[in-house]
Amino acid sequence: MLTNAAPNSALPTARELVSLTVPQLGMMLCHLAVSMTDLWVAGRLDASVQASLGIVSQVFTLLMLITSLAGSGCLTTISQALGAGLEQRARRYAALIAGLAGLTGTVIAATSLLCLPMTLRLMHVSPEMEPVFRTFIIAYSYQLPFYYTLIMLNSVFRAYKLVRLPLIAIAVVAVGNLIGSAGFGLGLCGLPDYGYQGIAWSTFGSALLGLACNLYAIIRHGILTRASLAPWRWARRAMPYLFRVGGPAALGNIAGHSGNLVIYSLLSGLPGDGVSLLAGLALGMTAESVLLFPAAALGMSMAILGGHLLGEGQSARLRELGAKTALAVFCLAVCCAAALFVLRREVAALLAPRPETAAALAFFLGYSCLSLPARCAGMILHGVFSGTGATRLSCMVNCLCMWALYVPLAFMLARVLEWGPAGVFSAMALGHYASFVWT
Repeated sequence: MLTNAAPNSALPTARELVSLTVPQLGMMLCHLAVSMTDLWVAGRLDASVQASLGIVSQVFTLLMLITSLAGSGCLTTISQALGAGLEQRARRYAALIAGLAGLTGTVIAATSLLCLPMTLRLMHVSPEMEPVFRTFIIAYSYQLPFYYTLIMLNSVFRAYKLVRLPLIAIAVVAVGNLIGSAGFGLGLCGLPDYGYQGIAWSTFGSALLGLACNLYAIIRHGILTRASLAPWRWARRAMPYLFRVGGPAALGNIAGHSGNLVIYSLLSGLPGDGVSLLAGLALGMTAESVLLFPAAALGMSMAILGGHLLGEGQSARLRELGAKTALAVFCLAVCCAAALFVLRREVAALLAPRPETAAALAFFLGYSCLSLPARCAGMILHGVFSGTGATRLSCMVNCLCMWALYVPLAFMLARVLEWGPAGVFSAMALGHYASFVWT
């Protein structure tokens, strides 16, 4: 239960919000650069490579969301401990979470490799896409233990408000991936031309570089030391709280993205040019992230501030800050979505070299613009919930809106009423607004 703050406690300043948000926005743009680089190189190779990469990215986004089981708990526990002045507890949580991330990544990687044949069947992967799909699954599975640890260390830095350090690490990942994917994928600058295999294994190598940067930084700043390694008795008592906070967050995120995988499968089974439709959808989900990333970065800042303010006992000010910020973001997102709707065909032509893919991309963006304001404002509210540890509401909203509304409605409109892709994208917009109104 949140307790009221003192009436004279001040809200965080705009400067503090900006100083937290801008580096996190830079991190997200670096993540976008990684995915856009891979999609751009894949598009120069073949449409089937681009479509395969889009499906695999959704599969591994789902697997990466398992880190939110520890990630949400990490941000909440460390930021609250720091807000209450408990430095040693914060360091112990940081070490515990880093260890859990490496162990979890190893288990999930082994499971994904064992389940590869089943994944090929469930995603209705065509014979022409199967070799590419298989290569990306294997390469991405090998990187999971390292990438899990990289992401968790980023969460530790964010909880300490050291938001520039993860930006440096992700920038190294983006630059390494650009050099590797473009060089080894297309054979540029005299490098060997490995095609789609160059894209897959360059992503693996860049993750190792980023993890090395984070390990150096966390040891240098004294967060991860020998004294940070808590005895087993302390870790056993600390883990239940991590799971109470992170469990609902992970479940809600997994429910949302597993629903997206079902939508991918539904779209691939519709009549027509399925490869161009999936390639356009992969590009479209990346393109809309350009507008979602600022809101997501601000939501991450709200999560950081939420934990610190709750640790200081300023919950009333936190609620006021969250409401004002969400309203401002909604109004700004309306303007940005309107601009994207007007320019959607030009954006599609810029991102997709093939006319069929560009047409599918423009069609998707038209529907995506309708839901962008609700999605952006919802990210702010969910960030507040995450920082305070109140993740059960977010979980309930995500699960019910996805599986009780979005997926059944998409199937009915696309298959029963035969609206095709338009039915799927219409259900998407309705689902996002239902989630925002409920939150």
